[in-house]
Formats: sequence, C-alpha cells, structure tokens
Amino acid sequence: MFALSSPACSFAVGTRVPAKRVVPVKATATPVSAALKAGDKIRVKESVVVYHVPKTKGAATELLGMEGEVASRADDLNGVYISANLEVRIKLLVPDDPKEKTFLTHVKEDEVELI
Repeated sequence: MFALSSPACSFAVGTRVPAKRVVPVKATATPVSAALKAGDKIRVKESVVVYHVPKTKGAATELLGMEGEVASRADDLNGVYISANLEVRIKLLVPDDPKEKTFLTHVKEDEVELI
C-alpha cells in the first residue's frame, strides 16, 4: 500500500489513464464499377474446389458448371472500393439436396460468367 501512494510512483490513487483513441482507416474514394451485380444469374466456368459445402462432411466439391446467383460484392463497402482477393460472393445450391439448401462461397470475377 505504501508503494502506491508514494510520490515516486507514477500511479496516483483515484486517477485514471485515458484510453488510446482508435481512428478508423478510410477506404479510397474510388467507386466500384463491376460487371457482376448482386442478383445476377451466373455459372462457374473455371475449376474451383471448396471444402465447406453442407452435407459433404468436408469433402472436396468441384464447382465447375454449377449455376447460382451473385449474393453480394466483397470489394464494395457502401459504394467505395476496398481490396478483396475473392471479390464476388455467390450463392449456389447444395448438390443432391432434396430441400434445395444453398451455400455461399467467394470466387474471383473471372471464374464465373453471366447466364
């Protein structure tokens, strides 16, 4: 107790150290102009393998030839461009599922085509 109240201690009883202020990083002001928009019907035209398809227990699933729709753009943040490695988020049907459940995955824009 003596060490906390001594004048040599940098902490005084009853004082508070202010928290550091976090400043958010702003994205560039370049607007997004892309060929694929949310809701567009697409087909996967290149070999893409994913492992997170429901009902497959982590097995590899080839997406080549599957059809679905664009769910959203990963490189669009409120109309402002941000960098994204896999910029198109697509919704596809789970293969061999009688309930027609869907799953989401990210792909590059050149791996899919409009139908």
